Amino acid sequence: GVEPPARDTLLGRPLAGLLREALPGLEPAALPAVAAAFAQHYDAQGWRLSRPYPGVIAALQQLAAAGVRQIVVTNKRRHPALAILAAFGVAPCLEALYTLDSVQPPYRDKAAMARAACAACAVRGARLLVVGDSVDDRQMADACDASFAAATYGYGHAVTAAGDRRTAPHVATLPADLVLDSPAGIVALVMAADGCGSDA
Repeated sequence: GVEPPARDTLLGRPLAGLLREALPGLEPAALPAVAAAFAQHYDAQGWRLSRPYPGVIAALQQLAAAGVRQIVVTNKRRHPALAILAAFGVAPCLEALYTLDSVQPPYRDKAAMARAACAACAVRGARLLVVGDSVDDRQMADACDASFAAATYGYGHAVTAAGDRRTAPHVATLPADLVLDSPAGIVALVMAADGCGSDA
């Protein structure tokens, strides 16, 4: 049989792509039913297994208290993303949430979501920092002419741990101050940018 990919390489992917990679023998015609069953379970119970990485909630709250605008762009579907943000008390820290299914037809990818977020929230590249842990996130930053900082903690660490993290595609070429080992690094970076007036 075909060996499924490692779990950590699947995290953060859109559902349909995740299922195609996790279940390589799945018939294409079965994908909608499997995706619907997964979504139903995840919406009811699965999202409750989510846990924030240490320091993330404090970082979001500190940035919000400093007046930093924060927008989440995620491949998660809207229902579970809202539930997770509410459960951990960070929803009030955020100005907006963009998910693939925030609109119909759905956004094509994170870059499309980010462009929509920038337009709706009237933010521009010079004042925008995208913090992410994947190639998709760096491409999203590029699509918005934004700065990019690589979060190498959490499952971002799993993506870069196989080799030198500096050679990971989304980390390579970044200056050292844009490679973040903890959520506290985000706070320090944003606060240093211009006296805490940046958008994050």
